[in-house]
Amino acid sequence: MKTKQKSREIIRKQRFMDDMDTLKVMEKRLEILTCARLRDKSQIKDAISVQDRLRGKSTVWSGTEQIIKWRNLR
Repeated sequence: MKTKQKSREIIRKQRFMDDMDTLKVMEKRLEILTCARLRDKSQIKDAISVQDRLRGKSTVWSGTEQIIKWRNLR
């Protein structure tokens, strides 16, 4: 009788540990996804501000014309 109780207890503890491992994995995945999304947004905002500053400095320069010239040279 005691061995059955011990084995049941061991199985119950193992299930608990499996559940905790699953929760830890899910928590880590959510953390990674959340941070990645926040970082992507901040990188996009930084890139936009750099492009805006460069666009303001280059009033005469046309990127489209430069691309056409580059394509024609190839």
